[in-house]
Amino acid sequence: MYHNNNETDYSKYVVDGYPVRHKKKDPFKPNLKLNKQYHDMVDRIRVLDSKLDNMILGDEDYLNLVIDAYSTNIHWSVKIEGNELSFDEVRRITKRFTEGNYGNEKRNGATQEILNHIYSFFAKNIFEQPWTMNVITSAHSLLMKDVESDSKVIPGEFRKDIVSIIGEDGFEYFIACPPKFIEPELESLLGWLEYSPFDVVCTSVLFFHEFESIHPFIDGNGRTGRTLFQILLQERGLKNSKLCKFEYELLKDSERYYTLLAYTDRTEDYTPFITYVTEALLKAYEDAVELFETKDKLKDLDEVTKTLAKRSKLVRDFTVADAVSWVSTVQDQTVRSKLNKLVEMGILEREGNTRSTRYHFNDPFKEVREDSDIKSKKDKESLESYNQDSF
Repeated sequence: MYHNNNETDYSKYVVDGYPVRHKKKDPFKPNLKLNKQYHDMVDRIRVLDSKLDNMILGDEDYLNLVIDAYSTNIHWSVKIEGNELSFDEVRRITKRFTEGNYGNEKRNGATQEILNHIYSFFAKNIFEQPWTMNVITSAHSLLMKDVESDSKVIPGEFRKDIVSIIGEDGFEYFIACPPKFIEPELESLLGWLEYSPFDVVCTSVLFFHEFESIHPFIDGNGRTGRTLFQILLQERGLKNSKLCKFEYELLKDSERYYTLLAYTDRTEDYTPFITYVTEALLKAYEDAVELFETKDKLKDLDEVTKTLAKRSKLVRDFTVADAVSWVSTVQDQTVRSKLNKLVEMGILEREGNTRSTRYHFNDPFKEVREDSDIKSKKDKESLESYNQDSF
């Protein structure tokens, strides 16, 4: 397992005075230099993402590990913003959601916030690239719907007032982008995002930081920005980042997190924050791979069964004849026997018992994905209609 033995000393990256002000960047054209250590970490993250992709778990093991990852990420993202639900409660709500039982969940702002975040993991239609202003406002609408009782917080609506970030001690830490510049600066950021010359991690971190600096909404900017960051990683190649407990690694030292955000705004030196986020992402990937390896079914299978399992994961739905073509030197009956073994292991599902029998790679989230796809398509249409009427 790769480990970063030269942990970065972030104590020198401090702000020389507060409040820090957002600096106008239109067009957004960040300049930065990233060292070999950074590129080594990104290369390692790509390797680990591929490792996660090549593992195959039984349905129960996969379901439990994914629920743990989703729950951890949601818990830490909302905890830092004041949600008081415990991790155990967040996990319980997440599990009920994946079982399709969330309709009976007792609703309040805190619980609704968790449900909104879980839904964001499955609402693919809303986040299709290239991203537009509608994607930004729709993401905020999705995450903040029925969460805040404050009438000033209108989901999906850009703020119209100057906003300062005030600490619990009453101290003014940050002054966000003036309202009149929110839309042009976001448009500039989205234009840059479409043609970013940087790798997936660097691009995602730069987008996230600038989004937080613009601070387009009255509330919910951190939650929206971190969600968009995770989706960017997945959409641009690191599709298994959702299996990693990244938010914990990112936010466990909240003082460092906020100080680096402020330092970047003050100096326009993005490198320390990019390095910090990349280290957190790498650590989360390492832990995920180590955990998933303990449940990986492939290590105990013969080569033919491994081939059948891997191919079934790629095609998702197939017949015995299809499977025979993948291992042409093996007799039909042997292939059928090995497929049935994979069914017993919870890796495949079987439909029918005749020559027309079909096999499906087991996806414990199949029903919730299908429900969310339908809902997110409708939500996208309604949100786009609302946003067009609003601007």
